Amino acid sequence: MGNYTVDEHYISRFIIKNFADEHGKVRVINKSKQPIEPYSSLPEKLFFSCNLFETKNNDGTYFDRNAIEKGFSDFERRLSAELPQIIKRADENKKLNRYQIKCLAELVAFQLVRLPFIRKLFFESNDNITDQTERTSQTNAMYRIVIDSPESAFSYLENNEFTLSEDAKNNIRETKANTAIYDFINNECNVYLIKAETDAFCIGDFPVLIDAFTNARYLFPVSPRVAIVCALTEPNDTEQYDTIQYVKKDMVSFMNQRMIEKAERFIAFCHLDETYILGEVQKALKGMG
Repeated sequence: MGNYTVDEHYISRFIIKNFADEHGKVRVINKSKQPIEPYSSLPEKLFFSCNLFETKNNDGTYFDRNAIEKGFSDFERRLSAELPQIIKRADENKKLNRYQIKCLAELVAFQLVRLPFIRKLFFESNDNITDQTERTSQTNAMYRIVIDSPESAFSYLENNEFTLSEDAKNNIRETKANTAIYDFINNECNVYLIKAETDAFCIGDFPVLIDAFTNARYLFPVSPRVAIVCALTEPNDTEQYDTIQYVKKDMVSFMNQRMIEKAERFIAFCHLDETYILGEVQKALKGMG
């Protein structure tokens, strides 16, 4: 028996910890339960699913267990070190450089890839493969393509005794699937930080708002006061590597309403903002009812 990770998170713990109090806990609401009663939780106990990125063999064992989790961890380690420095720099009204903007784009792309529905999408895209082991290998390889490179995926398949033809490899290389999401964000969007002038953001179990606002493709809260925005640009727009842009309370509330509506069950927030977020949840649920 190995020392495996069982609780696999679909939101990075370093993001959840940004909402924690001095005791390391965040406040949580389960919107599917009535009455609404906030409770405290450690970040590691939130936004995960048991064996989310794993698939069982016919004999009940797990196929190449934690292969995807390990790939995520390597990527996450770098971004978790960069984000606090980026927020600090922007808070000091210092302009973000190109590398820092690149990190923000990578963080949004990374979060999108690790959402549970992507695992299902990858697995179902290989439904023409009848051999279960090969299908699982191909699914895991798709994650390696996205978070690393096509060559990493090819090596992974070969290590598991599956070899693609050179034509198949070239087709994968030409699609540039490994950078498709990131390239769209980095090349087609203005990526910047916004900060709530008053009140605060919450984060739900579907943490990236997609096409929720005019001209904003993605919005991802990364702390109670700060969110990453990827806004669609018009031709000939000037690239801006700017400081934090402040948003007023009406817009913060609108963002929270969309976040709460999109959440399947759980919404997390800082304990200092409990009265405000509780009101936002009740308002959102009333609008959905």
